[in-house]
Amino acid sequence: MSKKKFLLISFVGLLVMVVITWPANKLEAVFCDVGQGDAILLQSGSGQILIDTGNEDGKVMDCLARHTPFWDRKIEAVVITHSDSDHSGGLAKLKKYYSVQNIYSTNLGKNDVIKMGMISFEVLSPEQNWGNENDNSVVGLVTIGGKKMLLMADVSAEVEQKMVWRGVLRQSQDYEVVKISHHGSNTATSEELLERVRPKEVVISVGKNSFGHPDKGVIERIEKRGIRVRRTDKEGDIVYGFNSS
Repeated sequence: MSKKKFLLISFVGLLVMVVITWPANKLEAVFCDVGQGDAILLQSGSGQILIDTGNEDGKVMDCLARHTPFWDRKIEAVVITHSDSDHSGGLAKLKKYYSVQNIYSTNLGKNDVIKMGMISFEVLSPEQNWGNENDNSVVGLVTIGGKKMLLMADVSAEVEQKMVWRGVLRQSQDYEVVKISHHGSNTATSEELLERVRPKEVVISVGKNSFGHPDKGVIERIEKRGIRVRRTDKEGDIVYGFNSS
């Protein structure tokens, strides 16, 4: 057998082994390190929901390469929480390399639910026009492996407070993780929000920036409650795995 043929057979064998051993019950949430932007990958087996796509620099593609099977070029759903470039800028490049089955954005409203495998994404806000792009961004409650994760997009403290006062955010949810709003900006992550949801951890999706994100006061509000702070600019991709049984 020639060396070239041997290498080809070995490669095919390796490829088949990788495909066969990829866990069909894989269940995880990945807060992608996309610099100063948002991209959250929710994965059930080989199916994916992607919440935001980061900037047009395409760093979300690197995250997908790290966490999804290389032969899978289909993404079942993409949710764009709002049109700011640090949340939507990577969509054009994503669509060049992946078949995106469904794209959701302004067509989503309160109580809408996206389901895929063992994951559901329930829209908590907006319930009406709040008046600006950030406040109208899509806030979602993710249920994955029986656990709750709250994704606050870029809404302001005013919207957070309305969600608390109107009972949209309930203490009984037992939130594992909250992706806090607007990269840790001082315009959000209110006392009312933290007192109501009291997550075990918060994630700040942030990169090098000139805005002072994350704000020192925001970090202090979180840490004084004993909540762990995790940051993509310090840890890179932040991965949560869940029991699929």
